[in-house]
Amino acid sequence: MTVATVNTDAVPTDVPTRRRRVAIIVNTLTPYRVQAHLRFKHEIPNIEIDTYVTWDTSRNPWIYKDMPDIGVVTFPDAVAESMFGTVDYFIGDYRTGGRIIERMERSRPDAAVICGYAYPAMLRCHLWCRRRGIPVLLWSDSNVHADTAGGLRRVVKDVAVKRVARISDALLICGTNGERYWARYGARAERMFRVPVEPDYELIDRTPRAIIDEIAAKNRWDPGRRRMLICARLVPVKAVDQAIDAFSAIARKRPEFDLVIVGTGPLRRELEARVPTTLASRVTFAGFYDRQEAVNAFYRSCDVFVHPANWEPWGVVLLEAAAAGLAIITTSVVGAVPEVAHDGLNARIVPPNDRRALMEAMLSVTEPGRLESMKAASVQVSRHAREASDPVRGLRDALKSTGVL
Repeated sequence: MTVATVNTDAVPTDVPTRRRRVAIIVNTLTPYRVQAHLRFKHEIPNIEIDTYVTWDTSRNPWIYKDMPDIGVVTFPDAVAESMFGTVDYFIGDYRTGGRIIERMERSRPDAAVICGYAYPAMLRCHLWCRRRGIPVLLWSDSNVHADTAGGLRRVVKDVAVKRVARISDALLICGTNGERYWARYGARAERMFRVPVEPDYELIDRTPRAIIDEIAAKNRWDPGRRRMLICARLVPVKAVDQAIDAFSAIARKRPEFDLVIVGTGPLRRELEARVPTTLASRVTFAGFYDRQEAVNAFYRSCDVFVHPANWEPWGVVLLEAAAAGLAIITTSVVGAVPEVAHDGLNARIVPPNDRRALMEAMLSVTEPGRLESMKAASVQVSRHAREASDPVRGLRDALKSTGVL
């Protein structure tokens, strides 16, 4: 992964002499988490960051070469994400929480940013900080559209999540759907701060032409054709099968368009078999890329971004697509929709699990004359979203609200 860029112009000049130590506890380090931590480190110079990773990192698909130090601490015997839900997972994750606490007892953080609340390690660290009087900033990508529990589970969740909201000194939310989620559980507006997980926008803006050409050559693209892009894990929740079906239904009406699928997962063979033989040359399964510049090259080479997920807590891919100037087709349950996908302006928003609506959206977005205006609108929507919700500003305000800064 290429080192993320930071905005050094945002660094304040009135830096106090004593730096505040902030522990950030995460399950795994995705490129977007690294990007956020680097921005925090460089743009809030009066804090030091310790990054504790609770899950096994040996199977992490991303490469972090020459990454500047953001205080990453991993644990060799940490549990794997694939174990989630098992007894061994809960026992192992709880033990990892204890090891993090041992570290924090020595480092004495001034605040803790805990990314999640439904995991044993996170909850154990949260309660430990509470007992020690260390402010806890809960960083959550919870989305109100996924809050569908019923019956006894609803009763338990109401009690548990209200308690979590009450004992958190601040809530770091990604966007509007997160704000609505926590308001449902009694969180006050003045304790919620916008800290969206976001891509490296500058890296998208300056994607090298050489890499764009490399991707085009590797996939043998005809420069005269247009493309729809999917960038997702090939798992059921992403509903890539629905996008393939919708594209197959409209392909004859849009002969100038191809479909490109970036990503891998257990459904790849099944999805490849789903493509009609007559469209085999127009549907590309490009596989997984661990270089963000290469992923950005796909965005720069396509026209429409399709994300038919039937659930998505946030959806950084929407932020990437908007920044790259793609028209967007996605579902109403994706967390980042209110921020970067405005129906009728730069996007078409459809219900989840609705193939017909997805097909109609593809036809609508690709109408001659409409596509270019939607692509241009995406760039403007992206810029506005970045100005309205900056993660560095949000974290700085949250730390100030708890008296840490």
